[in-house]
Amino acid sequence: MTSKLTLSQDDFPFASLIIDASGVIVSCNLLTEKLTEYKASELVGKCIDTLFPDGDLHCFTCCDVVDKVQSVAIENCQQLQSKSSKLISVHIKTSSLKHDCYMVAINECIETADKNKYLTLAEELSNSGHWRLDIKNNFMHWSKGIYRIYGAKYCHTSPTLNQVIHLFSGEDKDKFKKHIEEATNHGKSFHFKGNILQPSGRVIKVECLGDVERDNANNIVAVYGVTRDITKSELIFEKLKLLALVNYTICVPIFFIDDNDNIVYQDISPQHGDKNSVLFNYINFSITEYLELKKLAKVKGQIKKSNVSFDQFNSVFDLSVTYEAEEGIYIWIVENVTDKFRKDQQQVISNRLTILGNTFGNVSHDINNVLGVALGAIEMLEIKYSMGEKNITPYIERVKNAIGKGANVTERLLAFTKKPTVRVVDFNPNKEIEENKYLLKQVLLSTISMKLSLTSSVCSIKFPQGEFINILLNLVLNAQDAIQENGASGQILISTKINENNGFELHVTDSGIGIESDNVSKIFDPFYSKKSINKGNGIGLANVYNTMYKHNGKIQVEGYSDLGGAHFTLVFPCDIKRKELNDKPDKNKSVDLTDQKILVLDDEVSIADFVSLYLENQGALVTSVNTKNQLLSTLDKNENYDIFITDMILPDLSGREAVDLVKEKLPNIKVYSISGYIALEDRKWDYPVLRKPFNSTQLAEFLAH
Repeated sequence: MTSKLTLSQDDFPFASLIIDASGVIVSCNLLTEKLTEYKASELVGKCIDTLFPDGDLHCFTCCDVVDKVQSVAIENCQQLQSKSSKLISVHIKTSSLKHDCYMVAINECIETADKNKYLTLAEELSNSGHWRLDIKNNFMHWSKGIYRIYGAKYCHTSPTLNQVIHLFSGEDKDKFKKHIEEATNHGKSFHFKGNILQPSGRVIKVECLGDVERDNANNIVAVYGVTRDITKSELIFEKLKLLALVNYTICVPIFFIDDNDNIVYQDISPQHGDKNSVLFNYINFSITEYLELKKLAKVKGQIKKSNVSFDQFNSVFDLSVTYEAEEGIYIWIVENVTDKFRKDQQQVISNRLTILGNTFGNVSHDINNVLGVALGAIEMLEIKYSMGEKNITPYIERVKNAIGKGANVTERLLAFTKKPTVRVVDFNPNKEIEENKYLLKQVLLSTISMKLSLTSSVCSIKFPQGEFINILLNLVLNAQDAIQENGASGQILISTKINENNGFELHVTDSGIGIESDNVSKIFDPFYSKKSINKGNGIGLANVYNTMYKHNGKIQVEGYSDLGGAHFTLVFPCDIKRKELNDKPDKNKSVDLTDQKILVLDDEVSIADFVSLYLENQGALVTSVNTKNQLLSTLDKNENYDIFITDMILPDLSGREAVDLVKEKLPNIKVYSISGYIALEDRKWDYPVLRKPFNSTQLAEFLAH
């Protein structure tokens, strides 16, 4: 005779609850009391939601239990809240009993609540979630991240495999089902991308990684994996592929670099597989320069630099860096434009030489006029003096005025013939126009007048300074040609203003024949020209358009203006500044040179004598030298001097070398310099410079300021 063994609830090796169909606790065992810190009398009669944080286990309410437990067991991990409000990670499994009752088995999970929090946080940051398919029971466990990806309301009941398959759209249903079957039957892991249709109707792109779980007998018991929402990254990737395709076409290298300085998306980079697949193999900047560009791109979103060099212009690049914040990707587009830069430099020089050739006759005429006036005045002075004329001041003034005009001609010519550059710099465009108006007038025929009307607003633009005046000269020459087509005489107006968008506008209008409406859209086309064969090939305006566009400027044209001819408008982004203070020197200000010991060095004896005579007339004690040897002999005498005035260009030494020699003996001496020409390498000269020729008044003002 066998005895019937009856197990009580306390015999279970796990905490357990018996609940009725309404979710009310009917009984619990001692392990439940120990785990929850509640006594049985405190739990019986209470809803099971008492043991869980508000809203965290709403699925265990009566309707969920009644509707779903009958068909499939509910199994998942939850957080149980004890009487002392301590949160405990537990594994819950619910099964049905007789008389519409249900048993809830509770096992404390090995992982802690903190680990679950970190996992949830990691899923949120990576927009991913994890899942597990129980093969035996045919249900899937979803983490909160999976619910978020699928656009479903978070619930601790788990979907069946068929329910998950039907969430995929189109052909992706069959693909996902096939991957699961191969994993279940053959233990194959998988990597799958597909589209999911959320309840809201939104289609998202997901990436799934799956593998199998085996028991101790090596039987497959589950399939688990991670799913990630890749909608945004795929959109960005498609954009990057399109960008790469464009760069393949125009053969411009492109680099995708992440926040950690790793190259990514090499498969869509045009230079992939070449030795230049690394940015630093292509462009020779330093780590510091690279980090500065990264920092700037991250702040601004995108930076563009034209004709930038990191090795003193041995190599030159056009550079664009765009930061995609969502993906943490820097897109570097780098074009080596060294050859083009050098050609541009040569073209600027060629343009200037052409203009100089056109203006040489007019400049020669002006200089000859100056020399004629000076020579005539000197000879008249000689004749009048021999005749006993005492009042010779008018003739002396004529010589001074003539020399002054000559100095103005050579100064403008020297300013124009300095080595041009296509490097972008900040400068005042109005000042540049004003300083070059002499040459602008020299290119014109005497029958054509030019008028300037410049805004009083002070601003600066970023543009190649040499190209700016070349563009203006090009437009002026075109205006002259248009006027000649309309007759022998005419006028050109150059005006500037600040527009409503704080842009600097340069307007060039003329009284020429204008441009027919059918031709306005063609004038910037290379080789298009309405001029006669000997007057041009149409490249000029095409270069103007290209230069303006390249440096973020705009050029606009109207066929007819108030003067009758064409109206060109150049627009430059500008920085408006406060009106410049009047910095003209006070001509009445003078310096007391009485008993000051002054050393003068100039290889031109007449200039040294003139300076010495003026200084002595002001009460100074002057020593004048003309060569390096004379300077060294004077310094060897160990006399003290207060002021040193030196020419900057001498046959046997430079002004810089002369100052070094004097400063070695007299470190506290005050230095002034004079020169007829300031070379490019002397731009960083630390001492004031008076340009030759000068008169006594200008010398006095120079020493006073």
